[in-house]
Amino acid sequence: MLETALDMYWLGQVLGLGSRARRVLTDLPGDLDFLDAARRGLLPVPLDRYPQARSPFPVPGRPGTGVRRAGTALAGRRVAVAASGGSGAMASLLGVLRAFEEAQVRPTAMTVSSGSALFGLPWATGRSADEVAEFLLGLHPRDYVDPDWVGLLRAAPALGRGFGGLLRGEALEATLHRFLGDIRLGDLPVPCYAPAWSIEENRVQFLGTRTTPDLPVARAIRVAMALPIWVAPVRLDDGAWCDGGLVDVFPVAPLLDVEPPPDIALTVNAYFPSGLVAEVDTGWDERALSLLNIESQFRTAQHLQVARQNMARLLAACPVVTVEPVPYSVVRGAGLYRQYVDTRNWPRFMLDGLRAGRRALVAAAGRT
Repeated sequence: MLETALDMYWLGQVLGLGSRARRVLTDLPGDLDFLDAARRGLLPVPLDRYPQARSPFPVPGRPGTGVRRAGTALAGRRVAVAASGGSGAMASLLGVLRAFEEAQVRPTAMTVSSGSALFGLPWATGRSADEVAEFLLGLHPRDYVDPDWVGLLRAAPALGRGFGGLLRGEALEATLHRFLGDIRLGDLPVPCYAPAWSIEENRVQFLGTRTTPDLPVARAIRVAMALPIWVAPVRLDDGAWCDGGLVDVFPVAPLLDVEPPPDIALTVNAYFPSGLVAEVDTGWDERALSLLNIESQFRTAQHLQVARQNMARLLAACPVVTVEPVPYSVVRGAGLYRQYVDTRNWPRFMLDGLRAGRRALVAAAGRT
């Protein structure tokens, strides 16, 4: 019992209860907004309004001079894309990829994690950014939000046995399959990889073009977005798998270890504070309940450290241009979940990504 009580990760969870209770009071307006967004996703009503099922991107035409020049300078170069997680805020990734289309540059490989898999993997199948945007913005919550009400009711008398998430995840996979068909990861025109976490073996494996070529893309996206408690784990042949972003939410390893190393990499961050700089909390020991202030930093320590190590690996291999189209404040706390169940901001994120992507390609061309 003493060994369990002193376990560092268990202690972190206990301290987290206190700090989360405190944040309920300070973040109440944002929490109410989140509850409304969750209601729209779980219990939609006829009066709810959703984005129009059309691409927000401008009609394709002659790209700007800077983008044309960037495309010329990058021709023949291995340009890789590494995208963080970030729930619906990663709709911005689709805008970045639209900028690649304008420059007539195809990434040689991509990595995605969690939310960015929903936007990046369909594009990697060869669909255009306009096609993917129109499809995703035409989704109704019932197309991807499937609460497991029966499992939830059974969870209490069964002491939670077998219950893995509020959402089953089956609706998302079925919807994606209708759009993408039976295409598998090994068939992708643009090699793409997403981390997945094995519950039984407690390890991360990359699902992707060369690592799991026979896995359907629709299933891979479902696995990448299976966040425990929220979305149930996905059964593959060798066990139950979840979102690998729990461990590695800014993955780069396949770009260096599986695919030929890039000449230049473009990273898209919509999960961490700008520049992978932590939220500074000076004076934590001068405030009441100092232990709770430690937990606030501890909660993000692992993700930040892994992301910084990944960025260091990437910088050691090639020049890197970073895109941060969506402010960190948008996904902070409950915002991460709000941007998934409520799609109203997705068109804006896509356009923000397009503008940022154009600038990044011009910057990348100057680095080659």
